[in-house]
Amino acid sequence: MGMGRFRTRFIVAAALAIAGGAVAFFVSRRPQPPAPAAEPPRLGYSRNGSTPTPLAESAR
Repeated sequence: MGMGRFRTRFIVAAALAIAGGAVAFFVSRRPQPPAPAAEPPRLGYSRNGSTPTPLAESAR
C-alpha cells in the first residue's frame, strides 16, 4: 500500500513540474519587434543612370 501513495505523489509532482515549466516558458517569451519601416527615398543621385534635374536648371 505504500507504493500507491508514492506513485500518486510522484504523478502530482510531475504534473506540477510540467505546469510550472509551461508557465515559465510563456512568461519568459519576449514579444517580436515590429517589422522595420520601408526605407525612405534618398536625396541625391541615383545609381541606375537617371540623375535628378536640379531645381535651378529646371526653372529656366
